[in-house]
Amino acid sequence: MHTKDRGITRTDTTRVEPRYLELLEADRAGWWSEDNFETWKTLYVSEYARGFYVLDVLAKYVPDFRASGADVLDIGCGDAGVIIAFAESGARASGLELDRKSLQRAKVRAEEHGVAITLAAGIAEALPFPDRSFDLVILDNVLEHVTDREGTLREIGRVLRPGGLLYMVTPKPFSLYSLWNDPHYDLAGLVLLPRRLQILYFEKLRGGGEGTYDVGVIPTRWRLRKLLAAAGFETLISPRELWVNYLRDRISRPEEVRPGLKRKLAGWLGHQRWPFENPLMRGFWDLVVGSNFFIARRRS
Repeated sequence: MHTKDRGITRTDTTRVEPRYLELLEADRAGWWSEDNFETWKTLYVSEYARGFYVLDVLAKYVPDFRASGADVLDIGCGDAGVIIAFAESGARASGLELDRKSLQRAKVRAEEHGVAITLAAGIAEALPFPDRSFDLVILDNVLEHVTDREGTLREIGRVLRPGGLLYMVTPKPFSLYSLWNDPHYDLAGLVLLPRRLQILYFEKLRGGGEGTYDVGVIPTRWRLRKLLAAAGFETLISPRELWVNYLRDRISRPEEVRPGLKRKLAGWLGHQRWPFENPLMRGFWDLVVGSNFFIARRRS
């Protein structure tokens, strides 16, 4: 069932998810920072819209993939917004998540959307699924959190069918935007610190709380290419192309960009073509605000 059939949009789901949104709000009082809570909440709410974005990207760049009837796994599925979008598009959707509260919220969210999804608790390094179970695995901003990256990618290769797809996103650690505004905690310069100092700064000095910092060293794009190749994957699309496509999609809806200079800039860029087609400008966007987007196929 698509959003347009229910009188809602991909980004405003208040009419269809009231119980889910109440569960999110229940965590506000105990959060370490009001601003960071809003960032956290927005990320979870936006999962649903992100699911449709992934569907659109796959339709554009891998047209032989069909969501309807496909077996799809989202590792680190959070509150399951992405796989709910896939389930509404006809996929048999499964999600793996370590956080129990997320799994509880995901169950409620799926019920409110009226779709059936499979949810499992577990870790990426030991997927609780049989060999060759899936046509697509989604690993969106998860790899920097796992303890064994090589093992995670091997497990993904194991559960994918030959020729199956991996859609993977990680932050780009040394883009200028990541240096100014850490991709996980909105703290300037955090990615430049050694990991022990990152933990100390976040948990002690900024009041995040003992044991709450769960980000490892964020891999570079060069490192990700090596990891994928070693795990038996072939990269299908240039990560820069995928990033520029994402950026162009984001600014096409400036009302969803944070108010202020960023929204004004997005509004102006949305009417231009050259910033996204000129090779020098594409390189500029990648350097300044880039992320690492990959679509890779498991070799037969």
